[in-house]
Amino acid sequence: MVKKFEHEIEVKGHLIDSMILTKIFDIIMDLNGEFQVQEFRVGKRKKDESYTKLLIQGKSQKHLDQILETVYREGATSKIQQEIKIHAAPKDMVMPDDFYSTTNNRTDIFYKGEWIKVENMMMDKCVVVKGRRALCSPIREIKKGDMVVVGERGVRITPPERPSISSSIIQISFAC
Repeated sequence: MVKKFEHEIEVKGHLIDSMILTKIFDIIMDLNGEFQVQEFRVGKRKKDESYTKLLIQGKSQKHLDQILETVYREGATSKIQQEIKIHAAPKDMVMPDDFYSTTNNRTDIFYKGEWIKVENMMMDKCVVVKGRRALCSPIREIKKGDMVVVGERGVRITPPERPSISSSIIQISFAC
């Protein structure tokens, strides 16, 4: 029996005009993974979001994890919501191994059964959990014992949407 390394993900948003779905397909293929589109619903009006559910397949668990980590950064989320992992900072200004390094896109964490928006998003920082709040923090502000998000599990990124270009904007004027 051959062991399968696969995981279901979902993606919501303006997937076509923002090219999010194309980026995700490219990432999977560039990393030599495979995917199956299990469900795809296209928004019927410009303001409607689209939705897709994909089954991602890798050659090993490590390979699958690499693919998942990369597509999660493009806005995909696990179909099965998993709690974030948090570890205490061992010393002031020292991060736990495998800490989650932020992007500058909107980020939410799944903590104690709910999605919590990360405040003060900045690039290449960490996420510190304080009670029911999640804060983006530079390493220089980390104190021993701060609870820092590690790994990608339970992290959801919302990439910026590329605005739709209306036909009236595309008109080119040749008047001098």
